[in-house]
Amino acid sequence: MNHVCICVPHFGSVALEWVETTYGPLRFLAQPDYAKSFKTSRGILNLDTHRNLITKMALEDKTVTHLLWLDADNIIESPTDVNQALRILLTINIPVISGLYRAKKAKGNYPYAMWVKHSDGVPNHMAALSSWTGNFIKVDAIGFGFVLVKREVFEKIPFPWFVWDKESPSEDFEFCAKIAEAGYEVKVYTDVRLSHGMSGKILTDGQVRVHDM
Repeated sequence: MNHVCICVPHFGSVALEWVETTYGPLRFLAQPDYAKSFKTSRGILNLDTHRNLITKMALEDKTVTHLLWLDADNIIESPTDVNQALRILLTINIPVISGLYRAKKAKGNYPYAMWVKHSDGVPNHMAALSSWTGNFIKVDAIGFGFVLVKREVFEKIPFPWFVWDKESPSEDFEFCAKIAEAGYEVKVYTDVRLSHGMSGKILTDGQVRVHDM
């Protein structure tokens, strides 16, 4: 049976909607076909340090087969059952698979949190992907808001897995580069969708919603 360690770097307060729809069901509703455990680290250190600490703790349990990275502001959208969303990613059965959500950038600019190498060829210059064909796409970088990674990926890539020692790129971009160097691909399954919380939340269709009716 697969054993997913759900990894949550935690900074500050969280939205009740995230607790009710995403964290709570993942944390407390057992599933018959896969096991779950949890590792969290509260935000008093840099994000790359948190991710490395959580990864170390998760890998100490030799029964863990996957790590699911969940940010504390990513709210499940579709399917509405977050455990089913995780089940779908497990069923796809590839080393690195992310759901779809929007990134939070400058006000009014909310690209999808997936990027491809820019055509100018400049190292680390990424372009946000805004259109695609099908529901299963290869990209060069993703955010780590809802991404399932097989244990073998972390075992193949040397420590430290996450590094954020300059303004850009961030620790998730750096890790995606290491994934590629290790011979793996980064994929996004666009039928698993999440909203990204802020003062309201950004839906995957680009709407900014303050109140749910």
